[in-house]
Amino acid sequence: MNYEFIIKSLTDELEKNGDNANVLKERGRLRMLSGDHDGAIADLKRAVALDPTLLNDISGEFNNKK
Repeated sequence: MNYEFIIKSLTDELEKNGDNANVLKERGRLRMLSGDHDGAIADLKRAVALDPTLLNDISGEFNNKK
């Protein structure tokens, strides 16, 4: 799957219409799948800050190696 194309589309949506918790959550999910763990964590944190109820929908293991 070409995650980068979809991530770009979601980024364009955010730039056009401002922050949207569901769009951020989806972009975070796709960033995680594509290996961009730092980007995923940033998106998911922002999504939950905008809509704390989304925390119930987010699951997974984050291994942030630095």
